[in-house]
Parts: sequence; structure tokens; C-alpha cells
Amino acid sequence: MKISVASMDSMVTYEEIIETPNKETSTSNANATSKAFVKALNQKTVADNIKTATSYKDIFIEASQKYGVSYDLLTAIAEQESGFNPNAVSNTGAMGIMQIMPATANELKLTHPFDAYENIMAGANYISQKLKEYNGDLDKALAAYNAGSNAVDMYGGVPPYGETLSYVQGVKAIMQRGADVPYTNYISRTASKAEIEADLKTLLKDLPETDEYAALRNTLAEINYL
Repeated sequence: MKISVASMDSMVTYEEIIETPNKETSTSNANATSKAFVKALNQKTVADNIKTATSYKDIFIEASQKYGVSYDLLTAIAEQESGFNPNAVSNTGAMGIMQIMPATANELKLTHPFDAYENIMAGANYISQKLKEYNGDLDKALAAYNAGSNAVDMYGGVPPYGETLSYVQGVKAIMQRGADVPYTNYISRTASKAEIEADLKTLLKDLPETDEYAALRNTLAEINYL
């Protein structure tokens, strides 16, 4: 798991905060610590406990409400496009979770395409525009999201491109079964290292008193996080 945060003077990650003191520990202990931390960070209570993070699910809900597009549609697009990978780049240059093309990013004023929050919001905005353009016709809107409006207009519907046909069918199939949205925590791009560390301390103080978190607790105690 890689969660990057751009601060004013550095790029920090939760991993870097806790992995530095592990350099002299054994590989097995480091792995155990890392796995325990990932599990702790992805507790469903994280969004309630700390200020600098929220979940992908919550971002999709916010985007759905803001742009009037169903949560199921947005998450289906994300799963089909990138598998919820915020760092995904296609061979045509599409970027991020919602796979926004550079030209589209410019139109949408998306300045940080690999920021999960901004990318999801941009994707929701874009599919919302396509739905309005085609009077709510989902097939045409999805085809336009994938192949562009010119192609849809040229063929008067979903163009006969293998990729686009598969794309439209794939998104609709995911909508039917429900997307497998990972409970991944998004860390605010504007959060400072100090804010992140403060929230990390808060989160880690709530770790269960179980053996699986023992290695993590010991490591954090050594660097005065607990």
C-alpha cells in the first residue's frame, strides 16, 4: 500500500513514518509490522478518528451527491478503468483512478490527476456531463467516456470498437453485482507532515491489545508514537 502526501516541503508517507526505525530489524519483523499497520490504518473507524484521512467509499459518496451520478455507476467506472489504482497510467496516457486523459484533465481543471480525491471528483464531473449530453442514455454516456463524444455521434450510439463495446458491458456488469471498493484511506494532499503524524498517533493509540499488533506497538513505542 502506498499512500503519498505532498506537504509544503516534502513528500511523506505513513510507511516512511514507521519504517525508518525498522532498517536494523529483521525482514520478518518488518513485514509483520507493515502488515499490522496496513490493517490498523484500514479500520473502518479511521475516517471518524482522524482529520487528515477519509475513505475511497466516502469520496465516491460525496462525488455522487455533488454531481448527481449514482454511487454504483461511479465505483463501477473506477473498477473497470483502473481497479481503484490512483497511480494507474494507460498506454494512451489516461491517468488515475478514473483514467482521465490529459486533454480532458485540462478541460476539467484537474491539476493533480494522481490525487485520488481530485481524480474521482473529475471523473464524476465528466460522466455527469456525458449523461446530460445524451439525455441520460447510459450506454452512450459510457461509450463517450471511453471513446469520446465524436465517435458516439459518428455512429449514432456505441461505436463498434471492441474495446468500447467491452467497456460498456463491463461497467454495466459491475454495476449489477456492485463494485469491490477497497476500504483504502485517502490522505489529504494538503495535509502537513505534523498533521499526519498527529493523526497517526491518535489512530495507533486505538490499536487493539492483541498479539497481531505486538510488533507494530513495540516499534512505535521505540520512536515515542505511543
